[in-house]
Amino acid sequence: MDIKTLTQESSPEIRGMLAGKIAMEYSDNHFSASEASIAADIFRVLVKDVEIQIRKTIAERLADCPHVPHDIILKLAGDDPEVSLNVLERSPVLTEDDLIAIVRSTHEVVKLCAIARRHSISEDLSGSLLETANTLVWQNLLKNKGAALNERQLMKSWEKILSNSSLLETLVDRGGLPLTIAEKLYLAVSDELKESLKIQYKSFSPHLHSAVDDAYEWKLLGLSQSDECGDLWDDGRVGDLVRELYGKDRLTHSLLMRALCIGNLKIFETGIAKLAHIPRVNARILLLESSGLGFEAIYQAAKMPEGFYEAIKVLLRISLEETEFGEIRRNDFRKRIIDRIYIGKHHRTVENMEYLLAIIGGKSVVGSNLH
Repeated sequence: MDIKTLTQESSPEIRGMLAGKIAMEYSDNHFSASEASIAADIFRVLVKDVEIQIRKTIAERLADCPHVPHDIILKLAGDDPEVSLNVLERSPVLTEDDLIAIVRSTHEVVKLCAIARRHSISEDLSGSLLETANTLVWQNLLKNKGAALNERQLMKSWEKILSNSSLLETLVDRGGLPLTIAEKLYLAVSDELKESLKIQYKSFSPHLHSAVDDAYEWKLLGLSQSDECGDLWDDGRVGDLVRELYGKDRLTHSLLMRALCIGNLKIFETGIAKLAHIPRVNARILLLESSGLGFEAIYQAAKMPEGFYEAIKVLLRISLEETEFGEIRRNDFRKRIIDRIYIGKHHRTVENMEYLLAIIGGKSVVGSNLH
């Protein structure tokens, strides 16, 4: 009776009501298989209806339905925003490929924001949304704790994020950020937000200590941040230091990066071996392996920050050459490293190299915890 009325009724309001009723019954699985097939065919006709209210009603009713045919949902997703937003934000039928294609093909910000609010967002989809470079889209994405942030794309977007206090605050409130992002964020925000970050990231708060606290810790463990002799320690002393750091949950990626930046190659080598859970001799083989595959393997095993992979790879190679593979330590080590980075233009071509240069040069970076 409803279907007969729907085909004969001229009033958009009544037709919209009936279309919504059928869509609700369909979504709730109240139809037999044959009835559901007929209903789907009706939807295929109605999604082309000239009356936007009818299309909108169907979209609202079918947005959460997991068994509606893909072609119907895709048609609704491509409709005017008034129709499509619920489907874009909620439909489980839309695939990741569908959503990425929509993000890359539309300039309608309201649609992009709807996608950014979805319950679950993969890193690839997150990266596509960040590529839009739209502040409102970013705001919706960064607020969404169900979104897996694409670290590499987020790092590429960092300069723009830095210029927007609202985005910075949103990141602080969000929590659960990758180490590299949390540290950059710590540097950029107010003292009040720094305290909030310390509370949220208590599990790896060593990365967020002040310079004074961190220098004190290194001194306590027998190594100054500016120690020119640390790389000449015997293997036993280095091993003891690394084990103590590891036992106190202080053998962090930041500390290893700092050690490499000031030329303490033994500490870097021993520390990354510890984090990768392999013998130091194996770590040395992997780090010196010429193809770079060994370095990649140990870097991933130690779960070092993805965004610093190329920068640390370049810095390690230059450091090994300047120390004759760890055999000598020149007094002008840092100057030599900085000169070679600039001569090779690595500060322009390698992601996060400027960040490491600040550490090598002794400048305060990332909440003043790296020197």
